[in-house]
Amino acid sequence: MPQSEYSDLLSPWTYSSTEFFKLEVEHLFKPNWQLVGHISDFSKPGDYLTFDAFDEQVLVIQDEAGQLNAFHNVCQHRGGRLASGQSGHCRRAMICPFHGWSYTLDGRLKGVPAASTFTNLDKSTIALKQVEHEIWMGFVFIRLRGGGPSLQSQLAPLQASVEPYLPEQLQPFYAATEERKPFNWKTIHDIDNEGYHVPVGHPSLQQLYGHDYRDTMQDGFMVSTGTVSDKPAKAWSVRHYQRLLPDFDHLPPERQKLWFYFQLFPNLIFGFYPDMMEIYMTLPESPDSTRYLSRTFALPDDRRETRAARYLNVRINSETAEEDDNFVGQLQNAMKSSAWSPPRLSSLEEGVRIYHHQIQAHLPVGRLRQSPPEHNIAVVNEKMLAGNPEL
Repeated sequence: MPQSEYSDLLSPWTYSSTEFFKLEVEHLFKPNWQLVGHISDFSKPGDYLTFDAFDEQVLVIQDEAGQLNAFHNVCQHRGGRLASGQSGHCRRAMICPFHGWSYTLDGRLKGVPAASTFTNLDKSTIALKQVEHEIWMGFVFIRLRGGGPSLQSQLAPLQASVEPYLPEQLQPFYAATEERKPFNWKTIHDIDNEGYHVPVGHPSLQQLYGHDYRDTMQDGFMVSTGTVSDKPAKAWSVRHYQRLLPDFDHLPPERQKLWFYFQLFPNLIFGFYPDMMEIYMTLPESPDSTRYLSRTFALPDDRRETRAARYLNVRINSETAEEDDNFVGQLQNAMKSSAWSPPRLSSLEEGVRIYHHQIQAHLPVGRLRQSPPEHNIAVVNEKMLAGNPEL
């Protein structure tokens, strides 16, 4: 295939192809760590969180010994869902609402109604199927397909940057939110991975930290930083945030006014601020539908100025999210237009190229300018992964 038919950026077809989306699920999402919650979500035995995505159902539950366990949320009798809702509590056992099979909090089969009606039923050989899980600095993750590097080793380069925020002591702050956005998940990150649009697209952020905002790569992670400006802003929320933001005893001087973000590939953003922190995550459902989850956490602090600063922080970020949704919609529509041309990236947008290269490393078929036949995309991808010289 001529070199001219390759691209170092993802082509528009990768944002609309059903087969490419299936490859993303299998190669990008299932093998990588997905955030479920925080240790503050578990205060006593039986507390649980659920995670539903990519045709899998998972529950993470605290057992009687205070340990967290992760299981497929699927009864081993006939597949009933053991834990309902996004969170909840089981008193002493997980009981299937379908036929009443029960399991201990560490996953062992405990009780079977009318057990004598089963032939050769050995309860000791039956247990819930486990899911790989890890806790990193208080954040609870699962991995649907094991075998890759541990979460601890993967995030070790960022540990020193996160430790000052006392992440294990964080508590939920404001209610978690989930939206379904009519976008391909990659368009959301294409906007998020560059700050070139901040001066024009986000006036509030520009006034907040535009004077020294930077996007960098650090130890393989996309990292963004900006320092709250001392120059009073025109925007009401920013100006009052600047004025009210107090000092925090747990933070070193260089982080007292720092807004610090990093991305865990492929779909999770951490944002650490002096007053609080947030996470937001994309969970795609199809090429043009994405669940967008966000949560905020904060350390206990009853000071009035802290409460006001956190309120203003959320206002600023909510306004930014609305602006980004507008840009994401424009980008997605433009890729369908006959006027579309390959992006001309500034050096300030290098994060977009890096992100596309990360995806192409797992899905080299995404380097092709034109899509192979839809039914043949997976085959072509496997050949490219194998380095087939005929492609």
